[in-house]
Amino acid sequence: MTYTPPAFISGILLAAGLSTRMGEPKQLLPFGESTIVETVVDSMLGAKFDEVIVVVGHCAAEIQKQLGTRAIRTVFNADYREGMLTSAQTGVRALEASDAFALMLVDQPFITSALIDQVIDAYVQTDKGIALPSYNYRRGHPVLFHRRYADGILALGAESGGVRVLFKEYGDDIHYVLVDTDRVLRDIDYREDYERALQEN
Repeated sequence: MTYTPPAFISGILLAAGLSTRMGEPKQLLPFGESTIVETVVDSMLGAKFDEVIVVVGHCAAEIQKQLGTRAIRTVFNADYREGMLTSAQTGVRALEASDAFALMLVDQPFITSALIDQVIDAYVQTDKGIALPSYNYRRGHPVLFHRRYADGILALGAESGGVRVLFKEYGDDIHYVLVDTDRVLRDIDYREDYERALQEN
């Protein structure tokens, strides 16, 4: 029986956005004991990722300063004003030895390390190339991709509709991880979302 090394799985956090709907950089808004971006990064570092890559753009210097000496790799998306797809592509380009990678959004601080690990564990055990959490038949995050999807993401154009178009094209290759919480769906786009999140956190 040959030895199969465990998969090297990278976590990519998309944290480069302009936060136009919030009106100020949501990455740096206070949340719990720290900020939104720190909360998400710490959950990623506490999960089973072999590395954490943070894609920065808007307010890059402030975000990097806030993240301090955490064991992460930051990459700068020069095209961050062009939308989230450019950040996903920047993160994918930064991959080196990864067997798989996950995409996570900076405005989802409710996703815990345990939820991330639930998706990672399911991915490792399935023969599907994509794994993502599902709550009440709705797709959530993080989304894990086999490295074979990297080129497909890099090939997407601005008018493609983003990474989610892969879900339609490769629907048969998706493993849905059923979870019992809407934390995998919830994000913070508007001021009222943030205020509600502070009350619940």
